[in-house]
Amino acid sequence: MYTTIRGCLTPPAWGGICFLAGVLLLLSTTHASAAPLSLQDAEAIALGKNPGLGAIKQKVVELRHQAVAVAQLPDPHLDLGAANLPLNSFSMNQQQMSMLSVGLSQTFPSFGKLGLKGQQAGVEAQAAADTLRGQSAELVLLLRRAWLQALYAEDAEATIRHQEQLQAESVQAALALYRSAQGSQADVLRAQLARDSLANDISKLQAERASDLAQIAQILNLPKPPSIEHQWPNLSPPITLVQAEARLSGQPLLRAAQAQTRAAQVGVKVAKRGYWPEVTVSVDYGQDFYPGSPNWLSAGVDLSLPIFPGNRQDQDVAAARARALRAQYRYDDQHLAMIQQVRANFARYVALKTELERTDQRLLPTARNAFSATLAAYAVGRAELSAVLRTQKEVLDYALSRLQYRRDLALSAAELDFLTTEGGARP
Repeated sequence: MYTTIRGCLTPPAWGGICFLAGVLLLLSTTHASAAPLSLQDAEAIALGKNPGLGAIKQKVVELRHQAVAVAQLPDPHLDLGAANLPLNSFSMNQQQMSMLSVGLSQTFPSFGKLGLKGQQAGVEAQAAADTLRGQSAELVLLLRRAWLQALYAEDAEATIRHQEQLQAESVQAALALYRSAQGSQADVLRAQLARDSLANDISKLQAERASDLAQIAQILNLPKPPSIEHQWPNLSPPITLVQAEARLSGQPLLRAAQAQTRAAQVGVKVAKRGYWPEVTVSVDYGQDFYPGSPNWLSAGVDLSLPIFPGNRQDQDVAAARARALRAQYRYDDQHLAMIQQVRANFARYVALKTELERTDQRLLPTARNAFSATLAAYAVGRAELSAVLRTQKEVLDYALSRLQYRRDLALSAAELDFLTTEGGARP
């Protein structure tokens, strides 16, 4: 008798081993499927599954369809009627001029108005497409912020746990001196208090990390917070300040604001077409049923008369001009704000890079050496416990500052990457 496992025949004695191998393979597959999520994969998920971006995509589709529809002539009108029908008999052949008629009419808006409205809707669709690109870049920035905050919280927690070990050394040193009658019980209690108070900092960081992971789950449209890869992203260093400012003209959100300005300017031209009349052409055919009477054909042209423009056309044009100016002011304001953000983030990036290097190379190593020397001096009675606790806190402060510099440096790079994102060619 042989046992079949995963497509192979094995003797009964080997059945258990093969079964165990199958279980291990299943477990390894399950572990692989639950692998931590990388930032690159998370960005792809966000751009593909975020419902906010999906809504903007449908807005683009809507406006493109509208751009086609608004440029078309109004639907023609079909008119069916009965004329001069006698009420005593309702007979169509009792007298002359009783007839049935059918008519067709078509309205033609002011010359060029439809083309301008189609052009305006098309520019608005371009603005929506640029808004989609800009919102996509902004969503990636929001994801990177939450991601970096979560990484910082995790590393800061590990740093504080390491600090607990240093504090434990202080506690042991205080206990040794107390047992040898060279130290006081108060020193032991203060050392224990300094160690135990770090638990509150750990709890706070754990809560912050849970909040960051919840935000990541919201951005990715996931039912629960994901397990993220513990690896600091290698974001590209920013370009020069001059290049960054030059690339602002291609920033999708600025392009969208610029397109809205163009659409509003076309709206002024549309409003000016209101000074021209609309034309309606109609043709009617009537059939007379009285013996010997001819049929009838009627044709006519109907014109609107914009002869009192003060309260209508003038007001429409003035309102359209105000909309165009408002759109231009919004674009100018947004452009100035982005220039300020680029300059501020670039200066911040340079400063953070210098501070991180100084902390790595000088401040943190010096603080650690100072703590070791102070603890050694305290162990032989040549330093106070307060000096030990102070140098311990300095080590923790510089270690956390280093992590903050690293986080903020990556955040500045992400901000600059968003601000210098270029929308590319419009579809």
